[in-house]
Amino acid sequence: YSGSGLSVLNLNIGVLWRSCIDISVSDTDVRGASKRMKPTMGVDSFSCVNIPDVGMIRLCQVFPYIKGSLKVMAHPEPQYVQRGKVPTGPPRRKPRILLGACGCVAAVQFASICHCFSEWAEVKAVATPASLHFIDIESLPDNVDLYTDRHEWSRWERVGDNVLHIELYRWADLMVIAPLSANTLAKIAGGICDNLLTCIVRAWDYSKPMFIAPGMNTFTWRNPFTEKHLMLVDELGVSFIPGDDAMAEPTEIHSTVRLYLESRPLPD
Repeated sequence: YSGSGLSVLNLNIGVLWRSCIDISVSDTDVRGASKRMKPTMGVDSFSCVNIPDVGMIRLCQVFPYIKGSLKVMAHPEPQYVQRGKVPTGPPRRKPRILLGACGCVAAVQFASICHCFSEWAEVKAVATPASLHFIDIESLPDNVDLYTDRHEWSRWERVGDNVLHIELYRWADLMVIAPLSANTLAKIAGGICDNLLTCIVRAWDYSKPMFIAPGMNTFTWRNPFTEKHLMLVDELGVSFIPGDDAMAEPTEIHSTVRLYLESRPLPD
């Protein structure tokens, strides 16, 4: 792709359903984007298309003919050196990123995801009880605090005390859930908040970005429930980072999020 930022074609579900139209994308490196779409909405067809500088990122789209076409930079430019110019003012503060892990096999890569982000951002991590079966806590970066359900109320004694899931959502500029299990996806779609992670999502201010990278087996991924749940989550404005019948690689997750942040100013 070309351009300094990462953007994607942003269509709502109603427009997606009218998928017999021709889509023409100019001045991009996307190949075959002018093909005629068939009105197919299968779960395994979720993907994305990249076009430069057209607004907010929405990765959860239904484009059968470009499945797996997500393009990311392995090593994007530092946030203070863009387009060959070095700003003369003070550097921006580090972004504050909240990482979440759910209980599926892909959670074995959670430490790698934490390492990718902790090199350039302030990072805090949240793990569901089931994810702790797969996460090697000792391999997490030293500068990343890990929170679990037992931390939610351990410091709370009386009305008026701080509540952890509220503190975390207020602290974060952005949230990334990787991996996202089918169970937690269903909870988010239904508004259920029965652990620390889902309480954060339930309280989340959706003017702030949230990314999900699902990790589930092929049969679960292609189940009709998954399609319905993804559609509901997409309506919230949550961005989807696709993988190839598995969770996206940690480097792809990292690069996608970093490119997003590089193109937008952080709040004060």
